[in-house]
Amino acid sequence: MGRAYLAIVIMLAGFLISPRVEAQSDLGVLKKGIVKVTATFAKSRKVGTGFIAGQGQKYLFIVTASHVVEEETDVPTSIMVTFYTHQEESLEAQVVKKEGGDPRGLALLKVGGDLPEDVEVLEWDTQSRFHGGEEVHLIGFPRIGGNAWAVTKGTLSGFDGPVLKFSGAVEEGNSGGPLLHQGKVIGVVMEVTGQFGNAKPSQIAQFTVENWPGFTRQTGHSPSPGGLSPTVSETHERRRSSTGEFASLILDTLPSDAQVFLDDELVGQTSQGKVVLDQLIPDEYDVVVKKSGFRPWTRTVELMAGERRELTAILQKGAALTVTGIWQNPGQPTLSYLLQQTGEQVVMKEVTTSILGAMVTAEGEGHLQGNQLEILYRTVLGTMGQSTATLSEDGQQLTGTFQDFSTMVPMALSLVRTGDVPGNLAGPGNEAWKAIQELGQ
Repeated sequence: MGRAYLAIVIMLAGFLISPRVEAQSDLGVLKKGIVKVTATFAKSRKVGTGFIAGQGQKYLFIVTASHVVEEETDVPTSIMVTFYTHQEESLEAQVVKKEGGDPRGLALLKVGGDLPEDVEVLEWDTQSRFHGGEEVHLIGFPRIGGNAWAVTKGTLSGFDGPVLKFSGAVEEGNSGGPLLHQGKVIGVVMEVTGQFGNAKPSQIAQFTVENWPGFTRQTGHSPSPGGLSPTVSETHERRRSSTGEFASLILDTLPSDAQVFLDDELVGQTSQGKVVLDQLIPDEYDVVVKKSGFRPWTRTVELMAGERRELTAILQKGAALTVTGIWQNPGQPTLSYLLQQTGEQVVMKEVTTSILGAMVTAEGEGHLQGNQLEILYRTVLGTMGQSTATLSEDGQQLTGTFQDFSTMVPMALSLVRTGDVPGNLAGPGNEAWKAIQELGQ
């Protein structure tokens, strides 16, 4: 009887302890996906945290907070990244894109060269719903009383508009690091205010980063045991076992004499015939063809090992398409959408009109790549969502879907261009607002 009782106690003890041991083990593995970011300026130095959000054949892509790698009146002389599995030597990073001047902005870095093999690509969690009280973890580099890759606990407080608030032992050195829940990234730490920290939710952060030109889309790997992403070395070995080591891309254009760009780099011109690109590392590439007097031709091409892909870019006459203007659904005359495009960046305002005038009821931002428009928006009610639409060849119609993150139910979207947007959209009282009020009435 005594032995049986002792056995039961041991089994219960093992059951109670094993989840904690497993959690500690998972956090140890997650450190392989978290890096130290050191930005050196002319008169100062900043230390923050970042995490690996993507991997290509040549680079690792790292997300951090933009204020970690910028000063108000200075640019960094160097940005160095230190990996958990390769702490003896830091590697230099380049800024792919950043939300400059925004205290809650993001930055995307890329690191190449002699990369460590045993790293982890952290996984985003954009599906879970949080109400406050959930336990979270941070791994980073707190300045006071903290160790490198220090693990601390926190508690979610909930959403404050587009900000995810949490409490716990968080300091400035944690900026740019991941807010982790059950091993996945639910937010990016932006700032510390008193006893609370603010994080950019994963829904916004992932959408922003993965739609920046230059970010690798080679991230859709099957999770390894334990839910963690495969290491760079594992992925590389899988690719080496394919039919060949390299891929080829042959591109022709109609008309000829057009410039061909691969991942924003000019790689050839079709004045002498087809552009042939051999010995490309199997990966996903952004192909752009440009010719004066014609609209740019864009494609995203995924090349497999041993593949030889031939493409013909048929160019259309006319200037590049733009979505700048006032857009409406004829069935909803009280709603107008103001789109302002600069380059590929697009800013959106949803305006609702009534007898009281015009009021902005949602704002968003995104990108127009080719004829594909993606916008991440937030409403005056504090909800957030995403819209994806296709711009017609004549540039006068937008059709697609939108869905709110609170319901995740896709809804049809169909808009027509009804006017031009003046440059000044500061607020009620200018000509743009008067025009919108007239449309609503």
